[in-house]
Amino acid sequence: MEADQFITELQGKYLPFMYRDEGDDKLVLHNVQVAVRPIQLWEVAFPEEHKDLVLTTILGKDKGIGQHRKHDKIRWAIRKALGVQDIPDYKTDKIMPLRRAGVETIGIGVKEDYWINKDGKHVTKEEKDDQAYEGL
Repeated sequence: MEADQFITELQGKYLPFMYRDEGDDKLVLHNVQVAVRPIQLWEVAFPEEHKDLVLTTILGKDKGIGQHRKHDKIRWAIRKALGVQDIPDYKTDKIMPLRRAGVETIGIGVKEDYWINKDGKHVTKEEKDDQAYEGL
C-alpha cells in the first residue's frame, strides 16, 4: 500500500526539461512527467517448433538486446544465475501481431524443455521415445 502511494505520488511530479519540439530547431523549456517504470522478469514457455515465431514476436530481429549495451554484463549474470543458454539465432520472417507501445523486452536466455515419455517419466530430448511430448 505505501509503495503504491509512493509510486503514484512520484509519477505525479513534473520537472523542467529542455528539448526540441517537432519541426523546431531550437531547444524549448517543457515540463516532463517523472517516468516510474517497473522492471519485471518473466518466463515465456512455448513449443519448440514455434521458436522462430515467438522469439521474433517478443524480441524482434535483434534478439532483445536492449537500448543500453552496458547492460550486457547484467544480462550475462542473470543468464548464469538462471542456468539458461544465450538466445540462439532464429528466423525473423514471421511475427505475431502484438501491441508493444512503450514496452521494451530484453532477452536473457533460453532453456530446453524436458520431455515426458509415454510412461510419464521426465527425460531429455535425446532420451525421449516416439510417444514423448514437451513438458512446457
